[in-house]
Amino acid sequence: MSLFSFFSRIKTDPKAEAQGEQYFRQALQYHQYGNQDDAILFFTKSLEVSPNHSSVYLNRAGCFMIQERYLEAYDDYRKVIDMEKERQSVDGVRASPMALQNIERIKLFLSFEKQNGDKIRGQLANDGFEHFTTRWAEVLSNTHLKNDLNAIKHFVNEEIKELEEMGGVHQEYALNCGIDHSEFVNVTESGTTQQAFVFFKGILCCFSRDPQKMFEIRTAILNKLISLSITSNSGNNISNQKIDYDGGMRLIEAEVDIMFIVKNGEVMYVNNETPHLYEIDKDGDMKLDGRVVNFIFKDSNEVIEIFVAFDDQDSYSMFTMNMGRDERLNYVAQAIFQFMGQNNITNVFSATATYSSQYHYTFKLYKKNNKHFMINNNQSQAYLISENIYKNNNADDIKSEFWGMA
Repeated sequence: MSLFSFFSRIKTDPKAEAQGEQYFRQALQYHQYGNQDDAILFFTKSLEVSPNHSSVYLNRAGCFMIQERYLEAYDDYRKVIDMEKERQSVDGVRASPMALQNIERIKLFLSFEKQNGDKIRGQLANDGFEHFTTRWAEVLSNTHLKNDLNAIKHFVNEEIKELEEMGGVHQEYALNCGIDHSEFVNVTESGTTQQAFVFFKGILCCFSRDPQKMFEIRTAILNKLISLSITSNSGNNISNQKIDYDGGMRLIEAEVDIMFIVKNGEVMYVNNETPHLYEIDKDGDMKLDGRVVNFIFKDSNEVIEIFVAFDDQDSYSMFTMNMGRDERLNYVAQAIFQFMGQNNITNVFSATATYSSQYHYTFKLYKKNNKHFMINNNQSQAYLISENIYKNNNADDIKSEFWGMA
C-alpha cells in the first residue's frame, strides 16, 4: 500500500501546520518500518492539529487496510471523497481517485458486513467466544474447504504468511503458531481457497472496528484449523538438533551472554552456566541483573531467535537513556555470527542463507526450577523457555503458568 509522502501547508495557522507535518513525517517513518499501530497514532495526531489534509486521511486508511481494519479504512476513504467534493482539503493533489480505487478493492467484505454484521456480532455475544470460533472454523473447513486437508493446510499457510507481513502482534503470532516458517513463506494464492479467503475476511470485517477482538477471533479460528493442517503434514516436521556446545555462551568482546537459542520454534540451547547473572529480588525470586534482547534472524526457510542478556548498566544506558542503542545492537548481532563460526556451531545459521534481522527489547528474566520466564515492561509480551519448552503467546497465561509452578 503506497502512501502519499507530501504535506501541503496553509498559511492560516503556520504553527499548527508545522506540528501536523512533523506528526505526518513520523507516521510515514513508522509505516515504512512496518509499525502500523504507531503510524495510525501519528497520522491521527496530525489530523487533530491540522485536519484539512485529505492525503493524511488517505494515508491513515492505507495503514488500516494493511491491518485489514476495513470499516475504519472505509470511513477514512469516505472522508477523503467528501472533503474534496466540498473543497475542504488544502492539498494540491487529489486523493479521492485512490480512495475510490481502494474502496472497490474491499467492497466484497464491506457488503458482507453490511448484510451480516449485526447477526454475526450477536452470535458472538449469545454463543460465547469458544463456541463462536469453533462454529466458524467448522464452516470454513467443512463448507468452503470441503474437508480437504491439503486445501486447509494451504489456506492456513496463506493466512499465516499474510499475518507475518502485517507486523506487530500479527507477526508474533505467525512466527510462534507452530507452523514451520518454510511452510508458509513462499505460499501462493490458490483458486481452491479463494472462497474460504473471502468468507473469512468477511467474518473478520464484522469486528474490524475492534482490532484486538478481531485478532483474537482470527487466531482462535486459525488455531483450530492448524490442528487439522498439521494432520495433513504429520511426519514431515523437521527437528533441529540441539547445539553441541559445552559451557556458557559468553561473547567476551561484546560483553554479553547468549541465554537461549530457538530455531523455528524449537529450543536448541539453554545457557545453564549463568547463576552469577541473577540476583535474589525482594520477593525471593531469581531475577536477571539486567535485561534481555531477542535478536531475530530470518530468511525464507527459517526463523532464529537468540536471546541475549545485557547487564544492568548496559541496559540502563541503552534502553533508558537511549545512548548508542542501535549501534550496540548491530555490534552484538555481528558478534553472534562470529561466535558461531569461531566455535564451529554449524546448525544455527546456514552458510548460504541471507538473513534479515530485527530486535525485540527489553525483557525482564526470571528463573525457577530450570524454567525461564521473560516479560516486557508493559507486560504485553512474554516467553517461557526451558530445555524442552518454548511458549510465546498470551502473557497472562504464561505468567500464571510460570508463577504457579511449585
